[in-house]
Amino acid sequence: MHACVVGVGRLGGFHAQKYQALKEEGVELVALVDPRVEATEKAFPGVKVFANIKTHLAAEESGEIPRVDLVSIATPTENHVEVGLEFLGTNRSILIEKPMAQTVEQCRKLLSIAERNKQVIAVGHVQRHLVHDAFAELSRPRFIECHRLAPFTNRSTDIDVILDLMIHDIDLMIALVKSPLKSVYAAGFPVLTDKVDIANARFEFEDGCIANLTVSRITAAPTRKFRVFTEDAYFSMDLAKGEFAHHRKVSDSVELEEAIDSKIEFFENKDPLLVEVRDFVNAVREKRPPLVSGQDGMLAQDFAEQVLQEINQRIQSKRG
Repeated sequence: MHACVVGVGRLGGFHAQKYQALKEEGVELVALVDPRVEATEKAFPGVKVFANIKTHLAAEESGEIPRVDLVSIATPTENHVEVGLEFLGTNRSILIEKPMAQTVEQCRKLLSIAERNKQVIAVGHVQRHLVHDAFAELSRPRFIECHRLAPFTNRSTDIDVILDLMIHDIDLMIALVKSPLKSVYAAGFPVLTDKVDIANARFEFEDGCIANLTVSRITAAPTRKFRVFTEDAYFSMDLAKGEFAHHRKVSDSVELEEAIDSKIEFFENKDPLLVEVRDFVNAVREKRPPLVSGQDGMLAQDFAEQVLQEINQRIQSKRG
């Protein structure tokens, strides 16, 4: 199978490396698309680099490079739909970095083309691949609490912190809670950019589960903690350390030491982006949905838009 990466910045460069790592599994990275041609050629010697999609498609047409089957899209979010439609429209499957698009309507447009052409859309919510096995131990969450705090890096400032950071935890939350959303309460504000830089959102689901997500991209010390409470257990993940603690009620004893079984473990030592790219490749080969599908990406986008709408209404009401 032949692969291409569009947008070879920091994250796109990692995608390119993962395709190269899958060479023995029948994957060949044959093209990169990025306007910084010279720097990209230097970073990936031996791989054809094109300044834009038009010249890439022309090279395919002329036989200069093989036709690609797999495309990773790691461009700025504002370009996701344009690039996605270009490749889906010519019958290629895509792995599109989060957020899937800028709006639910754009997500729906991508899904429509993919379904019509029977192509795969995978969405780059990479941490789902890290926690997938651990999540299998959980059922019927009653309360979820998450803190994802990061120092300011001047990256992804074209989007609000909800689409930049919170959407990771929205995706994890949706994967756990199998219930329709009932309501959203959210607040946030800009600090260093003209977008929302810090935010909190409270989600209530029809089955009674409550989730409280807090994000910031202007915090001195990074934190990535995700906690889940069920009827008989407490599960805590430190996504930065790759550590999780599981505390489960095992008896009705009044002595806590006897009533609770506790264990602290570490996530399997694996490269989650490599697992994600491999899952995408195998989904295309096996004609099956990937772990994080386009439908999942659109649902996360929908939740994120509801959060942004709540926040913007509050900001506007204060200005008014």
